[in-house]
Amino acid sequence: MKKKLIIGITAEGSVNLLSGQLAYFKSLGYDTYLLAPYSERSAAFCEREGCVHLIIKIEREISPIKDLKSLWEIYKIFKRIDPDIVNLGTPKVSLLGMVAAFLIGVPKRIYTCRGFRFEHENGIKRWVLISMEKITSFFAHKVICISKSVETLGLRNKIFSKNKSEVIFKGSSNGVNLTLFNPENEKLKSAHQQLKQKYQLQSKFIFGFLGRMVDRKGINELFEVFCELYSNHSNIALLLVGPFELSQIQDKTLVDKINRHPGIINYGKVSQEDVPGIMLTLDVFVLPAWWEGFGNVLVQAAAMGIPVISTYGTGTIDAVSENFNGILVPVKDKIALKEAMVTLMDDDKLRMNYGKNGKVWAQHFDRKLIWDEMHKIYQN
Repeated sequence: MKKKLIIGITAEGSVNLLSGQLAYFKSLGYDTYLLAPYSERSAAFCEREGCVHLIIKIEREISPIKDLKSLWEIYKIFKRIDPDIVNLGTPKVSLLGMVAAFLIGVPKRIYTCRGFRFEHENGIKRWVLISMEKITSFFAHKVICISKSVETLGLRNKIFSKNKSEVIFKGSSNGVNLTLFNPENEKLKSAHQQLKQKYQLQSKFIFGFLGRMVDRKGINELFEVFCELYSNHSNIALLLVGPFELSQIQDKTLVDKINRHPGIINYGKVSQEDVPGIMLTLDVFVLPAWWEGFGNVLVQAAAMGIPVISTYGTGTIDAVSENFNGILVPVKDKIALKEAMVTLMDDDKLRMNYGKNGKVWAQHFDRKLIWDEMHKIYQN
């Protein structure tokens, strides 16, 4: 008899974190379901993956009345589907889903811990967020931490016990599609040449950033450091790829300052399929995040043969092999960030070695390796 597997996320945009996974488990004989809000993107994802979309309405932020309604809806869905396994990731759906799964007696309840929002919070909100994580973990049979540093932080804050937590290999929740992120793909080479021509970047040294434009990704530090570098090196450029989320940016003038800077290209949001071609345009990839769950984009850049700069923050520290395929700097340290950017800009040999080594490093995160290990967890 087929096992029923429900994967759950809070925000429909998080389907990017699951690409290929549900199709893979369906190929192994599971009945697969995605528990997520409705959008064109989540509906298209379910069609591609061949899974059933279990539509819910759920608030990302704390909202007691709406959260109780969501809990009841999830409970009813779980009662109807009667799953063998639930694997829930992102805080809100994980909290409500684990409680609902416990109440109806789901045999295997897995919480995929993608990082901790409390890291940059203080006071009562930090306490509430930690308490939510503890409740989620209490009702879970297994907590899969997507990086070693996330597990360490969880253990330090007594969110879960060591015998309940697990990190799959070197980390990551879904691995990297090494077929997509392949620098030898001729189509990608054409795409990156077109990008250089469009923005007249042929003779420029290009730093790049890809992700949501929010404070905790280090976008302010990167902007300030690039401005300093540009004042002495007008032959450099910074390519920013991703959407701005003004609700998570304290300096509301940042977007305007970026758009007015002659050396910065605000490229905007792109599909996952477009990312490899854009990355191939870069000389150095920079992600000075304060924390991540893991930092998949750093491994994606490595797979494309791009040297990387990131931080010793939670998650990012696990996604880079320091002094092998990139440089790590302390969180929010603009001086160290500038030094790292200058080092890679000036040292062609080091840059080439890091790029070559990155392709080796990325092999540890082949997504099939991650999925096979998940399969073992589901079967045990």
